[in-house]
Amino acid sequence: MILPKIEDVKIIRKKMNLTLKQFASKCDLDMSWINQVESGKIKDPSYLKMKKIFDMYEFEKYGRQKTAGELCITKIISFELGSSVEKANKKMIKTGISQIPVFKKNECVGMITDKIITGLIGSDVSGLKIVPEMLDIPPPMVDVKMPLHALVNILKYFEYVLVEKEGFIHGILVRQDVNRLLEKI
Repeated sequence: MILPKIEDVKIIRKKMNLTLKQFASKCDLDMSWINQVESGKIKDPSYLKMKKIFDMYEFEKYGRQKTAGELCITKIISFELGSSVEKANKKMIKTGISQIPVFKKNECVGMITDKIITGLIGSDVSGLKIVPEMLDIPPPMVDVKMPLHALVNILKYFEYVLVEKEGFIHGILVRQDVNRLLEKI
């Protein structure tokens, strides 16, 4: 997600035609903090506070949209590092999915894909374990509150994203699922 530049805070507020007090209230931030940011006294504002400003602006600009949390599949099929490649392949065939997140404890370390497994054709996969070197990079993580328009921008570059809620994986969202939704609109 791209956050506004620090110097854009005042521009955003003026564009929304809001007083400092109204803007602070909508962002749920302290009015004096926003004033200091706008005047340049705070050179390195907190990410979370800037995100609040951005999220509020996006919501006002685009209105109520479905969020990542509402659109994602919460029953994630996943494997642990060290699991059987053969089991992963059978699961992909059975469920008709082409990529599965691989975790080490609670952290996604990558994705095992049908493309990776296809590359193993001709090899004996019985007994072969999922190791980090064979995985695709982990997908980006997005917050459950991320609106549809922002998801569309991310899914232009990635086939899937993991959706997180309060620091834990909440679900997975695949580009095809969003494309089907957009087709209905």
